[in-house]
This record gives sequence, structure tokens and C-alpha cells, in this order.
Amino acid sequence: MKAIIYESNTGHAERYAKTLAEKLRLPCYDIKQAKKELPKGEKIIFIGWVFANQIMGLKDAGKRWSVAAAGAVGLFPDSKTNREILVSKNKLTVPLFYLRGGIDFSKLKGLQKKLLKMVHDDMLRSNDPEKTEAAKILEKDTDFFSEDNLTDIAAFGLSQF
Repeated sequence: MKAIIYESNTGHAERYAKTLAEKLRLPCYDIKQAKKELPKGEKIIFIGWVFANQIMGLKDAGKRWSVAAAGAVGLFPDSKTNREILVSKNKLTVPLFYLRGGIDFSKLKGLQKKLLKMVHDDMLRSNDPEKTEAAKILEKDTDFFSEDNLTDIAAFGLSQF
């Protein structure tokens, strides 16, 4: 069996995973459910939320299943530099697909809110116009989910699964 497995924090990774699973006609599991129901070694596409340049859940998924590709759901716009950092920090040897997510402050835990506030304040203090603009994203709930963001990972999935 092939599947889509995800770990989500505020719901964006879950939406991407479930939408991709529908497109590819594959089962979809959150990582906790998959640990109970999906045999080890199965070929999967993993989608996880990004925190401090780590794709949450990916390392754990890689220990159990054969990860064919990784989807990284992040808050900021896609960029070559961002992808290179994600590949490096997560030691990826499989294709990476960046999926812009969003932020829902009501679903964040206390420490996560504090860390985002610190990042926001550091960006504003930098006097770098790009960072100042990026800081605005951290000021309110945002949702950049779009099915169009799944085009490349869906094409990959169709060619592999």
C-alpha cells in the first residue's frame, strides 16, 4: 500500500495532505494514526509543517516508512534559499516540495506564540526591508493554502505511485 502521511500543527499540512490524497486516490493518515495502521516499510509521501527549518514528523516517518518525497508546509513565500535550507537541515535525499501554509494563532501553544513574537520583533529590528515585510505575515492569522501549490507534488505522485 502507498499512502500520504502528515503531521499538522494548525491544519494547513492536514489540508494539503488530504487534498493530495484525493488527487492521487491514496489513503491519508496523520502520523499517529499511521503508526497504528500502516505497516513499516510502505512507500509514502510525507507532508509536515515547518518549525525552525525542521519538517516536523519527517525524521520519525523516515524511520518507519520509505519516504518517496517530502512536502514542507511553511509560512513564508517559496524561495530557492528556503528550499536549500530545508534540504540541508532535514538531510533530505528525496524530492522536496514547498507548500505555503499559513498561521492560526488560536491553535498555537504558548511557547510557539512566544517564539514567533521573538522572530517577529527581530525581523522588525533588522531594518532590512525584506524582513520587515516578512514580519507583517506574523502579525495576524493568514491562510495561503491553494490547490495550485500541489501541482508539482501531485505530478510527482502520479509518476511514482
